[in-house]
Amino acid sequence: MKQNPLLVLAPTGVAAFNIQATTIHAGLHIPITEMHPLTRQPLMTLQEQLKHIKYILIDEMSFLGPKLLLKIDSCLRQAFPDSQHESFGGVSIILVGDLAQLPPVMDKPIYASHSTALSLWLSFTTVVTLDTIFRQQGASIRQQQFRTVLHNIRNAQALQHDWQFLMCQTNATLTIQQKKDFNSSIHLFATNESARLHNRKMLKELNLPVALSLAKVGKQTNTEYDNNEQLPLEVLLSINQQVMLIASLWIEVGLVNGAIGLIKKIVYENNTKPPDLPKYVVVQFKDYNGPPWDIAHPKDIPILPITRGRRT
Repeated sequence: MKQNPLLVLAPTGVAAFNIQATTIHAGLHIPITEMHPLTRQPLMTLQEQLKHIKYILIDEMSFLGPKLLLKIDSCLRQAFPDSQHESFGGVSIILVGDLAQLPPVMDKPIYASHSTALSLWLSFTTVVTLDTIFRQQGASIRQQQFRTVLHNIRNAQALQHDWQFLMCQTNATLTIQQKKDFNSSIHLFATNESARLHNRKMLKELNLPVALSLAKVGKQTNTEYDNNEQLPLEVLLSINQQVMLIASLWIEVGLVNGAIGLIKKIVYENNTKPPDLPKYVVVQFKDYNGPPWDIAHPKDIPILPITRGRRT
């Protein structure tokens, strides 16, 4: 049976799930923290997984920064020792996406480096530009104007009439019914505090009991591993509350960082209650496509507490 020579990767769990791929870090065994040469067994595992790979396609290339590009290069040179003196271990890398979209997290844009990563970036010499828009379609004047506004914003060329077009859809100009229609939509905020206040408001509007869950904090350990990954000290939970998964548990079936779900049940160990941590929380994920945990409710999945650093 002929092996597939193409590996498809994406920088985030959601992006990977959308194209039936895996994340860059998982697919190439790249650690989230500091990069070190792979030891014997992990290296052998990676080499076995990549032995037929000739091409790697990476989606959402704007998320790639010099640091991650260097890690990809280092990893592939280790995986293909016979080609370790070639960029990316001799594997052909295909980058897909729009550099004008979201930039890398905690890194510079891929083209802004003045280090070894710049030579890697400059090695991409073939460019194919797609110029047909599929996401925003329609032939009406309003739809055409919307596409023009998005194009102008993308190229930092927005004019006053673009601003006026967007301002016709502000909260002050919407009808009461339109505001109700948007009430349950996901909102974007500039600060964590604004997001927290909105979440509290929406939680209150459920008019249901709310369970306060306090994180467990372990004893002081080696600070090298004391990374809580921004896990909060407390979480408010309620039935029918909309929540977001913030860890990629099983990308192939849709349990990815960013997946949206509804809490259906909060289960505690015997003799425990709030503010103790639940044993697990049952969440309904509409995009989940894996084996059912509950035959009667195939989209319901138990989410267990996780530990990062000293915090659970």
